[in-house]
Amino acid sequence: MKMLMYIVVFVILFNGCMANTEADKLIEKSCKTISEFLFVNSIPHFEKDCVATLKENPESQKARNIDDLIMVGANNAMSNLTNLKRTVENIIKERKYKSSLSKKLLEECLKLYSKSARLLTSGLNKLKKGKFEKAQFDIGDADEAPIFCELKFNGDNQQISPVKKENNILLTMIYVPDVFIILREKL
Repeated sequence: MKMLMYIVVFVILFNGCMANTEADKLIEKSCKTISEFLFVNSIPHFEKDCVATLKENPESQKARNIDDLIMVGANNAMSNLTNLKRTVENIIKERKYKSSLSKKLLEECLKLYSKSARLLTSGLNKLKKGKFEKAQFDIGDADEAPIFCELKFNGDNQQISPVKKENNILLTMIYVPDVFIILREKL
């Protein structure tokens, strides 16, 4: 009886390890493919960040195909956006900005984040229904928040974005499901 239990445990552990290896290979192959995609090359360390953010999410270990990774990536983007929005709200609330102009720009960023949150939510709902092409439009448009937020803090107005790094990470996280959908047939 003990021997049977050992065999069952071994089989379960072996299958779990094989599943993790399969998911890791899928993540690495998919991130490598999209990092070679034309416009993504402009983002430093995209492939490394893509792999890291997907592997960080335990749900990615259940991924067996690109559609599963798209859902994980979209959920990662939504979670990151929510955290960034909370960070900016705290900066404003705790008055950790440099000037009243910075405060105004951060408030404008919050509006952009809210719009992107609506777009990502809509995209996620479409993904759940299997409407990948329609979801791609919403997810693709969600990238406006980190882009336009950073553009508000330009050299002309002498303001420095307190969330530049976070916006860059968010942009990468939005590009992951967006480009996965675009290249879905090739992955």
